[in-house]
Amino acid sequence: MAIDLSRVMRKKGMNINEAAQTLGVSTRTIRRYIKSGKIQAELITGHFGEEYRILNLPSDLEPIKDEAVEYEKPGEIPTPPPPVYDPGQAIMQSMDLVRELQEKNMTMAAQLGIATERIRNLESQLKQMKLLTTPKVPWWKKAFASKKKKK
Repeated sequence: MAIDLSRVMRKKGMNINEAAQTLGVSTRTIRRYIKSGKIQAELITGHFGEEYRILNLPSDLEPIKDEAVEYEKPGEIPTPPPPVYDPGQAIMQSMDLVRELQEKNMTMAAQLGIATERIRNLESQLKQMKLLTTPKVPWWKKAFASKKKKK
């Protein structure tokens, strides 16, 4: 997609997206160029907040190499390099995780023991309460019992 540079420059410079399309790089690269000073841009207030306007676009720019980005194409999301595997660090992390899980297990076992003892106490209290209270006779049995006695 070609951009008419004369039209863009008439409206007080290019925005980051237009500059990226013109140079054939990503908008992220344009931001890096601005930060490194390879592109001069001014920050202005636009319709949606502050935005950069690039008044002069140098033609001799080369892409900035980033360790995390192997290559860039417009519209493509760069992929970071795979992490470096360190077996010693992995073992240490695993051991730390096992220790942490053991501590949690011990804490939960203690909590379970406390809860079990509390349940036993409550059950014994409930049994004692049932023994102390006499079984109640329903009202209707009392009513029929009094009629039988009258006969």
